[in-house]
Amino acid sequence: MKKITLALAVILLAAACSKKLSPPSQTDVDRGAKKFPGYTLAELNEGKSIYEANCNTCHDLKNPRSFSETEWNKLVPDMVTKVNHKAKQEVLSQDKQQLILKYVLTMGPLSK
Repeated sequence: MKKITLALAVILLAAACSKKLSPPSQTDVDRGAKKFPGYTLAELNEGKSIYEANCNTCHDLKNPRSFSETEWNKLVPDMVTKVNHKAKQEVLSQDKQQLILKYVLTMGPLSK
């Protein structure tokens, strides 16, 4: 019984610690495309994947609505520079940085 309780506690803790963001929809793409013409669902999903895979290595993932467009435009390049400087993971290219930025802006300030 103790093993089952311990296993359940570990599973619940892991679930609580993993922060998954809701999947983007075509409605999100349509909203983002007003600012980023030609924006696709594939690009939005790729930006989300890169954001989830990289931005939680140093801190918890932030809700895209947590910051304004101006703040995200400053934060994303600053964080990418810090990650690239630390070289703890794959260096994020300019293209990947743009995908992250488009994702957080579409799902954050542009969604308000």
